[in-house]
Amino acid sequence: MGLKGKVALVTGIESAIGTAIARRFVEEGAQVAACQGAGTRSSTAPPGLFSEIEILYGNIADRDQAQHMVNAVVDRFGRLDILINYGAARRIIGTVLEISPGEFDEEMRADLASVIVLSAAAIPLMERSGGGAILNISSIAAAGLKGRALRSSSKAALAALTRAMAQDHGANGIRVNALLLGPVQEGAPVARADTPGIPIREGTLAHVTSPEDVAAAAHFLVSEEALAITGVLLPVDGGRSLPTL
Repeated sequence: MGLKGKVALVTGIESAIGTAIARRFVEEGAQVAACQGAGTRSSTAPPGLFSEIEILYGNIADRDQAQHMVNAVVDRFGRLDILINYGAARRIIGTVLEISPGEFDEEMRADLASVIVLSAAAIPLMERSGGGAILNISSIAAAGLKGRALRSSSKAALAALTRAMAQDHGANGIRVNALLLGPVQEGAPVARADTPGIPIREGTLAHVTSPEDVAAAAHFLVSEEALAITGVLLPVDGGRSLPTL
């Protein structure tokens, strides 16, 4: 399932998940460029990784900047095959009574505007190369979580957008899927019950999801092993979103 000969653009490189995806793609032979917010010059990525990927700074929710970054990838590598849309939004907690206008704009910009804008810039260039794979990083909050009204709404919209994009662009060879993430351990080990809003119940895996687990799932869905898979919303959550009687 190697990615040799493929060119990938990964957003959210300043996060542990974005870093893990970029590292996995490099290990699998892809040429990788990564987007980082213009105001963010720090990252969890190890220094050695930056020598192997092209770092682009800018606002991916801005049409002109997004187009400039996508064009820069094609100018540098000659093509674009893979796009990872990971807004890495801040987890805003609260009910509809507690959401501020600023928080609403922040969440929608990270989860929806950036995906729409960057995908719109990337898809025509992917089509020139005969197709490609887009992977949106969403959350099991898309099903609706208590005390997470804003996040639940934005992630549900992202899930619906993923399936719409899969139908809109499949004829042109563009596959679009999403990962629905549960709690991800990004730092020191934590107890499984420590994540607010995600109850731990009998039957879920004892394994705590790591950024590397997310990267492995991302690698599969963008690889040629998944050429028949599009419009899929794949939970990576240790079974936490499974229904109960």
